[in-house]
Amino acid sequence: MTKSSKKIPKGVRSKFDETLDTFRDATPLLAESHKKKLLSSLDLLTDTEEGVQFLYENINDLVDAGIFRDTMWDDPARLVPSLVGGTLKAGDQTTIVEVLSELRMLAIANGIIKQKGFSSGKAKTFLEEALVNNIDLIFPGGSEEDRSLDADTRKKIKVLFNFLTDQISVQKIKGRLAKEIELICAQRPVVTDRVLEIISTVHNEMDLSSESDDDRRLAYYVKSVVSPSEKAGELEPGAYRSFLDQAKRKELIHECEQLADTMHETGLATEYHAILLNHVANEGALVKLALGLDNVGIAELDKHKKFVSELIQSVIHSDTARSCYGLAKLLERSLLSHQPVKSGLQRIMGMELHKDVAKNIRKSRQNSTLDPSHILTAECLGILGQPLGVGQGWNPTCQSARGISLWSSHAPGKLLRMVESAAKSNSLSMRFEGDVIKSDEQALGLVKELDYNLDAVSVVLVPHLDKIYNEMMRRAANRADDPHKWVNPAMYGHWIPTGFISAYDYLTNSIKEYEKFIRTFYITHHPEYNGGNDLAYPNPVGIFLTSSTGKLIGFHAVSILRVRKVRGQVRVYILNPNNEGRQRWQENMRPTVAGNGERAGESSLPFHQFASRLYAYHFTPSDIDDLSNVSKDEVDKVTELAKTSWGESYQWLEPAGFNL
Repeated sequence: MTKSSKKIPKGVRSKFDETLDTFRDATPLLAESHKKKLLSSLDLLTDTEEGVQFLYENINDLVDAGIFRDTMWDDPARLVPSLVGGTLKAGDQTTIVEVLSELRMLAIANGIIKQKGFSSGKAKTFLEEALVNNIDLIFPGGSEEDRSLDADTRKKIKVLFNFLTDQISVQKIKGRLAKEIELICAQRPVVTDRVLEIISTVHNEMDLSSESDDDRRLAYYVKSVVSPSEKAGELEPGAYRSFLDQAKRKELIHECEQLADTMHETGLATEYHAILLNHVANEGALVKLALGLDNVGIAELDKHKKFVSELIQSVIHSDTARSCYGLAKLLERSLLSHQPVKSGLQRIMGMELHKDVAKNIRKSRQNSTLDPSHILTAECLGILGQPLGVGQGWNPTCQSARGISLWSSHAPGKLLRMVESAAKSNSLSMRFEGDVIKSDEQALGLVKELDYNLDAVSVVLVPHLDKIYNEMMRRAANRADDPHKWVNPAMYGHWIPTGFISAYDYLTNSIKEYEKFIRTFYITHHPEYNGGNDLAYPNPVGIFLTSSTGKLIGFHAVSILRVRKVRGQVRVYILNPNNEGRQRWQENMRPTVAGNGERAGESSLPFHQFASRLYAYHFTPSDIDDLSNVSKDEVDKVTELAKTSWGESYQWLEPAGFNL
């Protein structure tokens, strides 16, 4: 429900009236400066729903005073819904004027403002289309473009869309919501809060009909969360627990099968999954069914039945229900048979955490009453079971998230040792060029204030990894090459190839020898030029991240996981640690997370498109062959994409003649 504007302090109201009157009475010569003062006075009002409600109630006076006069917002009939998001993200007074523009549009839609040549119906359609085109702003997912916004702008956008969705029926965006849910679930994130929030909104705010395809798609996910079995749909959690206590074996088998199906089909586990799993924890045959294990997982469970039972009863609760899926996938990876994993989980489950670490874990699960060590152990199950589901939240820590994913995939025992060390001492140590770097001896890293919308493993490790990474970069700065050449192998381990090449010159802030850079990438990574070889381990690479218009946002760390030919097209499959692999990188360049052979958690692009965003990568020197073998047309295609996007931000230094 929209909040009342009566809570606005009298001083704010009088200031608004005063600046509005001054602007209204200003001469043409002074109008612009008084408009800026007026917009400045509206800054705080756009930070709260009460403030936005107040502005909505006064939007007619603002329009009459000429707030949109001689601007691109002057005529609402000429505004484009698809451009709303980009203008809102612009920041400063541009964001404030765009907020006012949406409030004017709402006032027209509700008949409060009469606009010649622009009906209330057209205004309503505009707002509905603006919502459809900005699902990511209604339910922000933490993409790099979102993360690059300053906190104040992000807050204003959230407040506006909260206000608009209170006023406008969201029925029109059902198709987009269904697609959003499907594609988030396809990525199988460890942290599922965002998709559960969307599903909850659908459940609480929308009427769904079996006659509509969009409604049926939404209903499927609502049912998976609200009623993952018929009986779960009928009973509240407490009553469901009582039902299980007196249920016959046939009924228990049916519950196990139904809940396992919904969990594996969506990647979502609910309170009902946790209740059921605890009920059957001591019966291996039913645990297999409840977790929906494949043959590998079943064999693993048989070997470690007693420990799995202990894990379930100790750490799988309503608050940690999402770890049910992680446990299933962990067993299917046979990780408990890897002794460092089993012993690591045992140690973490029983350890006493450093008080500050325990406090931070509670910040990530504010409503939980569980012991923080049990929350941490449960989240270890998710990270180990879903290495590609790791996300960085709103933190600028793609390097740390990438590391956690790599270690989970290829050194799970090492990862758990790091978790144990950091959780026990609130510190972490790593070697760099013969020295030991201790996180508790370092100043802040890239993170100034950690966003705790993370899994507990990341909450424990990221602050330390971030400081260590930052210190390694500092020590490797001012050398004749990109610091990542030395930092990546030290940070991530022996999996990183010894060869390294960068197109970006840190010393001159320019692009150098780009043709050689691209030819080397093709020779070492493209199957048609490297003998069909694929990567043995993920390759941590740096990309120039661009907005949907192709403009440079900044540097970003991803991992190349594999390269494959799918339906005649060679594609690069990557881990994008921002958990949003679909962010558009240019008008006709958008990674996909499903439909092109992607595994859960991967996103992919055609090879030449991905190559056009690279600025640094590792390679195996013995893979280098004759660079002239790479097609000039292919190199030119990549170069054109680069120069007409992020490349506009840099000077390009090409040698007088490139020697192949």
